[in-house]
Amino acid sequence: MVAHSSLSGQFVGFDGQLYPHTALDAFGTRDCRVFRQRILLRCGALANALRAEYLFLAKHQSHVKANLRFLELDAYLNINNFHLLCSHDELTELGDSRAELCATIRDNHIDPAECFQELSEVVTSYHLQAPEIEKDQCNLQASINRLCCPKWWRRQLRKLQADRVEFVARELRQVNAQSSPYCSVISLEKRRQQKRASREYLQNQTAVNELGQEFTLAELSDVSVSNPSIRRLELITRCKGFEAIAQAENHDGVFITLTAPSRFHRMVKITKGDKILKVIANKSYAGLTPRDTQQYLSSVWARIQAKLSRAKIKPYGFRIAEPHHDGTPHWHFLLFATTENIQTITSIFQEYAMKDSPDEKGAKEHRLKIENIKKGINLRTGQEYSATGYLIKYICKNIDGFGVDNRQVTGTEDWANKNASEVAEKIEAWSRTHRIRQFQQIGGASVTVWRELRRMSKQEGFLEQIRQAADAGDWAAFVQAMGGATVKRKEQKLQPAYALADTLDKTTGELTTISHTQYDDEAKARVVGVLVEGIAVLSRIHYWEIKETATLRAARQKIMDGIAEVLEEIQAQNPVVHPAVIQSVPRQRCALDLCQ
Repeated sequence: MVAHSSLSGQFVGFDGQLYPHTALDAFGTRDCRVFRQRILLRCGALANALRAEYLFLAKHQSHVKANLRFLELDAYLNINNFHLLCSHDELTELGDSRAELCATIRDNHIDPAECFQELSEVVTSYHLQAPEIEKDQCNLQASINRLCCPKWWRRQLRKLQADRVEFVARELRQVNAQSSPYCSVISLEKRRQQKRASREYLQNQTAVNELGQEFTLAELSDVSVSNPSIRRLELITRCKGFEAIAQAENHDGVFITLTAPSRFHRMVKITKGDKILKVIANKSYAGLTPRDTQQYLSSVWARIQAKLSRAKIKPYGFRIAEPHHDGTPHWHFLLFATTENIQTITSIFQEYAMKDSPDEKGAKEHRLKIENIKKGINLRTGQEYSATGYLIKYICKNIDGFGVDNRQVTGTEDWANKNASEVAEKIEAWSRTHRIRQFQQIGGASVTVWRELRRMSKQEGFLEQIRQAADAGDWAAFVQAMGGATVKRKEQKLQPAYALADTLDKTTGELTTISHTQYDDEAKARVVGVLVEGIAVLSRIHYWEIKETATLRAARQKIMDGIAEVLEEIQAQNPVVHPAVIQSVPRQRCALDLCQ
């Protein structure tokens, strides 16, 4: 099924056979060959996959259908005569030039509404969406400023590139158990580049507070939930805490897997026993993306929640989104409730999971899987049955692969006998490419309050009781102290406290509130601590300034010294050189520039 080949001049067809590039010459006219070659040259990393697609369609339908398919996919990768299979620098250059064009348009307009209209036309010509203007137009000027910002353009173009390139890769059968599970090789490599660039940027930036304490942003990132190990341990801690509450309250647990209908799935595995015989295109596939699937599952869950709310049932637990082998997401739930409510919960899941296409083949077997969590001692292992045990393997598998042994997995699973950390890396790339939230807590206390309390020193009264539970990593005690697993957020004893950010003038000691963003719209309040009976207790008491590290400053100075020496040598050897020529010497890009 892999449509690329390490052998020069060859590609692998969808039938698994090796073909020379010249195999396509048997189809169509001379003009067809010129047409194909022009598109293949533009499509670089997907060229062999396109060859496999063309060969398949030309054999089974006609070369005309294959030509039309080439046109369709190539057009999808083109925006306003710019091809999305481009380099990082080329995309950055496009974003910068479009921002400059928008700034020129802004400077030539007096009326903001007319200016925004013209800018919106530029944005939509690149298949992007301009910011939505409020009815009172209070954000009109800020929206114009955004459209003139290179960073805004870069971000939007990168999202569009990720979406469209991955869509075409899935269309060309490049994402599946036998080729590249979860996401394409292109998206995986792009994610690796992003992580390297982000790490370099964090290492080259230092946070300095008013006490003179200095930490690189990389050091701060490593001690936060941005660190996969910390994120994994926190999720497991919270899961164990919910299970402890369920045991104390004599609640039952249920593990539910919710899958989307067939039309969302690009590829189908054909298995026999514990082996995958082959992977084929799904005839029911309707050209839907993983984000479309995520939105569908979210809508099903919203309807389930609404019915549970009407029945006054409040389960608590977790939801995990993870990909099938072809990148289509499915959801796992671990929910706790009373025995009676668990039965109602499962029946409601069954009702809404089967409302869409209930009669399609395989719906009853695959759409919904329900497994009640057993209680007591497992006679096979001699250990007590654990609800957390169901979820731990999914948490580890989807974050960093820690402790996961895929050698024990059945051969029909797409992660069987594969390196767990590599599997986790691909799943993380999948979630970032499609912007899918992997983990979501259901019910329970505010995790924001939990994290803010762990920043605080000793307090007094019931605040100290709750703080100690959080500081000790005792999620069960924390949730119970906050009011219980099913209490409404607004009725919990502590709430997150929000306020606008301040800047500190180290010379005068004066604090200035940051009321507007760089785009001149109103700044949003950020978390600063917790609210106790309407009184804010601060957890963030320092004022930080971000600076370049001394290493980066020294490296930049070395570069500038080198350029100065070159210019001096040019002037010494050719004293009549015009100053404009000297100024045209290309600027060496520094590390921070490369991270933009």
